Amino acid sequence: MFHAPREYKKLVQFCQYMVIFIALVILFVINIEKILTFFAWIVSILFPFFIGLGFAFVFNIISNNLIRVYKAITKKKETKRIRTFANLLSIIIFVLIFIAFFIAIIPQLVLSIEKLVNNIPLIATHLKTLALRLTKHSKSLYQFVAHIDLSKIDTQTMVGYLDQTSKLIFGSNTFVGQVNSIISTTISWVTTFFISFVFSIFVIFNKKRFLTDMHHFFYAVLPENAYAKTNHIYQVFKHTFARYIGGTLLECVILASLVIIGSTLLHLPYSFLCGFVIGIAALVPMFGALVAAFLCSLLIFAQSPTQGITFFVMFICIQQVEGNFIYPNVVGKSVGLPSMYVLVAITVGASIGGVLGMIVFIPVFSSLYRLMQEYEFTQFKKRGIRMEENETE
Repeated sequence: MFHAPREYKKLVQFCQYMVIFIALVILFVINIEKILTFFAWIVSILFPFFIGLGFAFVFNIISNNLIRVYKAITKKKETKRIRTFANLLSIIIFVLIFIAFFIAIIPQLVLSIEKLVNNIPLIATHLKTLALRLTKHSKSLYQFVAHIDLSKIDTQTMVGYLDQTSKLIFGSNTFVGQVNSIISTTISWVTTFFISFVFSIFVIFNKKRFLTDMHHFFYAVLPENAYAKTNHIYQVFKHTFARYIGGTLLECVILASLVIIGSTLLHLPYSFLCGFVIGIAALVPMFGALVAAFLCSLLIFAQSPTQGITFFVMFICIQQVEGNFIYPNVVGKSVGLPSMYVLVAITVGASIGGVLGMIVFIPVFSSLYRLMQEYEFTQFKKRGIRMEENETE
């Protein structure tokens, strides 16, 4: 009986695998639109639960910090009752912040925007006066600014521009025509938020059961070696997200407090509103707080140009102090990602998920960067090359 050589069997097996792989690739390319539509449908269904897991993760960070404070004060160990109380308190803190935002901040913001729109002619006059002062040494620029007609700039004109912009973006006949779309979108987001919030409560109060089920599932379907690697990757992502989110939230609170205190001491208007808005915007890395500060200074500028400029200068000073002294001590090296990769993470995250993507992709990139460093360290060690684990940081 003829027996094929072992190398021949391996070659046949390899060719079979290649044929199957190529066939799967061809099927994927042919049906890529249907596959992407199917995955988009799955993601849209699971989206509230993903958001709920995010809420539960934030609740868990707050709860852990509350328990840490409790242990430091009472010198007692954590109990099930204390954990339940800490979880409940973390949810209450979140709800109070949410209510404060919609009750105290949103009305002030609407009134401020209304005032800003009504004061557009006054702002234009102030800007023209400032431009005339700055261009007085250049005759051509001075004459150009002096001939700008501000009489055509009024609230009705700006509303007309807003209406035209709405037509261009949304394709509707009038700005009012977007009301139905806004209402339906709002209802959808409220429903998603409610489902996510309820799911996060179930997760945070059943965290141990949830994690145990996940560990048992992966241990059952994965080989032991693959399970160990998967669990290590999970631990890296968990610790990176916890440090980043916890440090960032604390930094936002400190920055908002400094802005409120500074604005109050300098007798600037909208101190609480500006501090809260900048604190929320600081969640967006690199330029979120700066953009919010510019908008707040523009809001104050409508009331007083001097105070508007003073506010922006004050924020720049606060940001320098916060960036050089507070941020390194509060957040420290929680991200562990070089600035170049932070910029890449922000760009990729913004293109995929907007503002939320910008926030999430930094710890994601940081976790991947950490895993890559661990792999490099292991490979260097196998080759007998001495290398510090944090050498590339």
